[in-house]
Amino acid sequence: MTAVSQGADERNSSARAEGAAGVAPAVAGPRNTARRRAAHAGLVALVVVCWLPLVVILTASRTVLHPAFYSQSLTRAHAYDRIYTEVLPDPAVDTLLAGLPIDSSLVTSNLRTVLPPATVQEMTDEQITRIVDYLRARTGDVELAVDLRPIFGNISGLANRYIAGELGAGTRYRVTSVQDFTQGVLTALDDIAAGRPPASLPTIELTPQDTDRILPLVLDRVDPATRDRVGPELRAMLRSGDVAAALALIGPQVFQGDERATARLQTSLHGSTLDLGLRLSDLRDSPAISAIDRLHDVAAALTWATVLLSLIMAGALAAIVVLAGRRGVSQVRAAAGAVIAAGLGAAGLGVVLRLALPNPLTSLAGPHSPLPPGASGVLVDFSRQAYGTVESDYLRVVAWTLVVGIVAAGLSLLVAASARWSRTGRRRRVATAFVLAVPVMVTVTWTAFPGAAAEPRELCESSPSLCDRRYDQVTYLATHNAMANSEDRFLGPSQDPTIVHQLDLGVRTLLIDVHHWTPPAQVEAYLATLAPATRAALAPLAQGAVSTRPGVWLCHNLCQLGSLDFVAELGRVRDWMTRNPTEVVSLIIQDDDVPASEIAGGVASAGLAAMVATPPDDPHGRWPTLRTMIDSGRRLVVFTERQDLPGTFLRSFYRYAADTPFDAKRPEDLRGCVRNRGAAGAGLLLMNHWLTDAAPSRRAALTSNATDTIVGRAERCRAEQGRTPTFVAVDFSTIGAAQPAVDRLNRLPASRATAAGG
Repeated sequence: MTAVSQGADERNSSARAEGAAGVAPAVAGPRNTARRRAAHAGLVALVVVCWLPLVVILTASRTVLHPAFYSQSLTRAHAYDRIYTEVLPDPAVDTLLAGLPIDSSLVTSNLRTVLPPATVQEMTDEQITRIVDYLRARTGDVELAVDLRPIFGNISGLANRYIAGELGAGTRYRVTSVQDFTQGVLTALDDIAAGRPPASLPTIELTPQDTDRILPLVLDRVDPATRDRVGPELRAMLRSGDVAAALALIGPQVFQGDERATARLQTSLHGSTLDLGLRLSDLRDSPAISAIDRLHDVAAALTWATVLLSLIMAGALAAIVVLAGRRGVSQVRAAAGAVIAAGLGAAGLGVVLRLALPNPLTSLAGPHSPLPPGASGVLVDFSRQAYGTVESDYLRVVAWTLVVGIVAAGLSLLVAASARWSRTGRRRRVATAFVLAVPVMVTVTWTAFPGAAAEPRELCESSPSLCDRRYDQVTYLATHNAMANSEDRFLGPSQDPTIVHQLDLGVRTLLIDVHHWTPPAQVEAYLATLAPATRAALAPLAQGAVSTRPGVWLCHNLCQLGSLDFVAELGRVRDWMTRNPTEVVSLIIQDDDVPASEIAGGVASAGLAAMVATPPDDPHGRWPTLRTMIDSGRRLVVFTERQDLPGTFLRSFYRYAADTPFDAKRPEDLRGCVRNRGAAGAGLLLMNHWLTDAAPSRRAALTSNATDTIVGRAERCRAEQGRTPTFVAVDFSTIGAAQPAVDRLNRLPASRATAAGG
């Protein structure tokens, strides 16, 4: 009797479990089975047919119909950085900027100033808007044309940035009447508008009423928007008697020299739009473009199509559930099977689409591309990133479809299995669970924490293989005039990133110049050394500059054309080294007019005293290994070119090192390794590897910073000087492949990560 009751209980429990799993009792006869199976198959096919276009629509709405898709693809292709390293150095840029009243090499070096990242983003967003508008059927075609007005605005402001704050050359003269003062101020504005520094400035004590009478006459020289913006501040400056500051505020608004140049440029381009001569309609023979055209044609109906397909698919799934109940099978597993079939169908469609719709822009990488090589390379990489994003989004939708179906079916099976499991003995359940759980837990643990039992890697200069090498046995990437960079708005930059960003990108030696603020006589003397075209371009920017600022500055030639506070910049280096405790950094300081005591004081004021390393007393003495320097915390080496303080960390570079000439004019000049300064057989060697003409050139860097060029010259140095260069100093270190060349010289793997990631 007990056994019978137990069997009945088990049958009831099993029935309840099967009911919980979505299994209904069978009520259909054999004659209806085939018909219902056919109906089930038809409903599953309907679910699949509805899901295929829905996957395409969902993917399109998240990618090609969304502006962020293009912005993210550009970022992944590093397009905004490559604009300055691959596109702008191209000779085709000369045509774009022809006619400017400035030396062509100076224009080339200042392209990031003329066309900063914000402007590139603005112009790119304009193109993205055109593409998305076309795909959403808002326009009939896509014209690849660039609105150059933002560039014109930056060119117009190039000189204005430097003329501001540098007024007040010449003498001051005192006037006795408000009328004479007003006339003197207006005459000074006329000089500024013509690109000349005022010869003299009037001074007088103004009453509030006098100021209010003069202010409208001065503001009448600028547009209404500028009047509203600068009016209150200009009134305060005039009232306080600071005429030079008042003119510096409004002067850039009236300077017209660059405006005339951009007007000529607009005339040569027949407007402010540069038509690249390529439209989407020109590529319609491509299958991919044809598919985009079809998307364009149906874009207006996508919303209604999505709603309709979703309703049909939901109805088909509901019918499958009902039919499964009548057939006496699991309703959950029936619906899950339809979802899995839809996922598999979408996966098959994805394979077909990938084969039928290749990337149409890869053809631009060929020798017959209508675009310059740098531009075509960036565009092709962007298209590859975009295609990859579309594929990954499509696969993500497919994967989630399959996961939902498989999980639902699995849970249904698990519920049914749990009913049978409950009938087994307790000990057997525990043993089975233990056998299954242990390998699963071990696998998950080792997958999630693969390095838990591994030895930590020791890094020196981002590589474990350099730790046992002495300081003088390593080659370091160095940046010439590291402080003169376009991110910090230097005129005539030698680099693009800031000093800290250079360190992030793998630079470990900074060649910097320290100065006191440039006096007027030195400004005139420097201008006299320049080529006539360059001198004429810079004269309105720096002529007669009489501004004075205390302290030590990082400048190149003229502080008026770009400067950084020495102590503040060293503080940023200190912060970077704190964030990157396994990196060794060197400074080579050109110290023409700054005493060593001020340089050492600046290092101490920046909080670097505990980080500086003291070179060996003997120039031929033994340097410590990088591991020793890192372990001791003394991993900043500071050299000066001219001064030497024995017994301290500040030593003359040329007591320990020699260098190559720094005035190469042609690429041929960068092939030899003649010793320039320093003693023969010196322990350190600086290879000055840049071309010097009117100004640093991005185009020259594209050639001189090639890996084979640098490595070939370094091997020549090994043959002629008896050693591999310790420092390889370049202009525009982000152009070309200087870092891979240094890695080759250090015999490091090509895949080594060169940035510390600070």
